[in-house]
Amino acid sequence: MAATPSAEERESFRFGGTRARPRKGIEAIFRSGEVYLKPPGSCRSRWPALSIGIEVECCDGCDIYVLDTCEQVQIADCRNCRIVVAPCAGSVFLLDCTGCRVSVAAKQLRLRDVTDCELRTYAPTHESIVIETSSNVRFGCWDVAYPGLTAQMAALGWDPQTNCWRHVYDFSPAAAGSAPNWTLIPVEEQCKTRWAELVIAPEGLAGGTVTEVRGSEPSVEGCECECAASDGTLYRAAWYSGPPKSAQPSGPTAGASESEKAGSKTPTAASSSKSGEGGRPPAASFLQVVFDWVASFFGFGTKESKPILGTPKPISPGEVTSHTTTCALQ
Repeated sequence: MAATPSAEERESFRFGGTRARPRKGIEAIFRSGEVYLKPPGSCRSRWPALSIGIEVECCDGCDIYVLDTCEQVQIADCRNCRIVVAPCAGSVFLLDCTGCRVSVAAKQLRLRDVTDCELRTYAPTHESIVIETSSNVRFGCWDVAYPGLTAQMAALGWDPQTNCWRHVYDFSPAAAGSAPNWTLIPVEEQCKTRWAELVIAPEGLAGGTVTEVRGSEPSVEGCECECAASDGTLYRAAWYSGPPKSAQPSGPTAGASESEKAGSKTPTAASSSKSGEGGRPPAASFLQVVFDWVASFFGFGTKESKPILGTPKPISPGEVTSHTTTCALQ
């Protein structure tokens, strides 16, 4: 790996059209309907010694996914876009945007001239979210899950269970009697789509596809998120070889297959002791073993090999056993 990004790699840190420059007679040019993807491992985690920033501007109806840690992210003049920003060690600036749906985790999030946008945020401190000259902005709790997210937050030293998403400071509050510039999304509404799970297929330096699966329960194997949802629900999924399930059953049958739950039970120490397999044999069986060994030692009988007490019964050829491998996201 090169110590510094190549010219082509540096260029991949910028995406978008051209912002208007009225004084120079330059009109805005927007990029429409495209996907910008910086996957995990493509920014700060690849060059940890560098201060890598991402700049996105003049996008209309684009999907923008910055899924690796950065020092700074600036998104300007975007409209009707889906935007996801992975844990940012510094500031994320959202400027002159309208009609966007944003999920962002940042040490500091600053909004200016933003209207009609919905944000799902992770804020490590009460002072993390600041808005200015913005209106009709709705805030909710961080909702994104994807492979590698846990390590990214750990690398920044963040506590995922401390999310101050409800704390917003408005530098230009609405006048008395006017509608507030920002509101919190009701928890009931957020819970309808608690999680936005990402299936990532990168191509090249800044392209590819991202499929979002939105729902109230985890469903995409491999995704992870340590942040609690707005109602306190944790992202906990146990993945099986069959269809994904949202949770493990509690109690001693947790992780059992449907056939095992229906009646095929694994012998416990108490039940297996009756047959002398897998548990302590009853006293009569133990004395019989001792008697047989003494008799064979003195030549009163044929010495037989006995299984070591407590050794599980070996699996016979052709015998089918049920084994379920479970990986629980913690």
